[in-house]
Amino acid sequence: RPTLDYLKSRIHVDLNKGLVTWIDATKHHRRLNGTPAGCVRIGHSGKGYWYIKINGLGIKRAHIVYLFATGTWPTLIVDHRNGNSTDDRWENLRHATITQNAWNHKTRKRRSLLPMGVRLLSSGRYQARLAVNKHMNHLGTFPTIQEAVSAYQEARVFHFGEFA
Repeated sequence: RPTLDYLKSRIHVDLNKGLVTWIDATKHHRRLNGTPAGCVRIGHSGKGYWYIKINGLGIKRAHIVYLFATGTWPTLIVDHRNGNSTDDRWENLRHATITQNAWNHKTRKRRSLLPMGVRLLSSGRYQARLAVNKHMNHLGTFPTIQEAVSAYQEARVFHFGEFA
């Protein structure tokens, strides 16, 4: 990976806006100097991440912002607090494990119109449940969707803390 000093000679990073602009794109692309660096690539999950190609190496913009803010490359995953994978403002980024990053997901692939963590039982009641460390925790059954969602959200905060 490129060093911080090398990157500082090639790009400018605005930590408050999470934007990266070219200082010195390359001798073949001088017209790019002063313009935003990189583009959004859609990954296998369907989420888009902003990548910047430097010396033939595609690097996530979030990783570059993290490097400029801390002086070191991230050793784990760079998680987006608000779930928006293209919002690379420094205040929106944090170091996370793979598990913590998975906790931050707000939605899942839709098989049901019900909110995440809630399912309809044959009795007509709504069950709230949450998986923690590969163990399914049943949080109870409720007469309304709102009560089930409330129980689910409380359990997320209890088990996942700031990653809920």
